[in-house]
Amino acid sequence: MANTEIVRKAVDAFNRHDAAGFASQYAEDAVVYDPYYPEPLRGRSAVRKDIEDFFRAFPDVSNALKLTMSEGNIVAAEIAVKGVHSGPLALPSGEIPATGKTMSFEGGLFARLNGQGLIVEEHRYFDVAGQLTQLGLMA
Repeated sequence: MANTEIVRKAVDAFNRHDAAGFASQYAEDAVVYDPYYPEPLRGRSAVRKDIEDFFRAFPDVSNALKLTMSEGNIVAAEIAVKGVHSGPLALPSGEIPATGKTMSFEGGLFARLNGQGLIVEEHRYFDVAGQLTQLGLMA
């Protein structure tokens, strides 16, 4: 299996809104750096809770995989995400009530895989200020 296949599996699970399937692409002790969080997410269960919270906030969300590449045990991907903010958005600072506004963004990620082909470390990159502006939460 090509290393980029793990990203495709995660995107497929994301588009099915399958939080368990999404999280299963991560090692039990995975560490994920996400610009929304001051500290990294630690462990598969934290990844699962994060994606469950995101699905609750954006129940119609979809993710398009634009590009993947890998070298050794490192995978890079470019994604495009779109959804309507219809539920509370859980953030470290508290919950943001639904705005009813559409949010769309492109982002990138870099992931390091272990010998079993699971993500052990991931760095996510996207424009948080742009997202909050689209939701009417920032000028």
